[in-house]
Amino acid sequence: MTRIPYADSAGQLGVVVELQHAADVFLVDQNNFRKYQSGQRFEYYGGHYNKTPVKINVKGMGRYFLIVRGGGRYRYEFF
Repeated sequence: MTRIPYADSAGQLGVVVELQHAADVFLVDQNNFRKYQSGQRFEYYGGHYNKTPVKINVKGMGRYFLIVRGGGRYRYEFF
């Protein structure tokens, strides 16, 4: 099983993702991550990106998971 990157937010969180190819890039909170894993409809920050780097910012406390679908290998950094 692939490890899903995550970070804990104390109010604001951002991520920069460098893609090799176009991909879906999402940041989701813990509740929506569970929905994603079980195949349910989920809410997210992000979307489909054709250009790199991708920057996503969220406001809110808690744990946020980075989901990258497609696009091959990628690099990321939370800030």
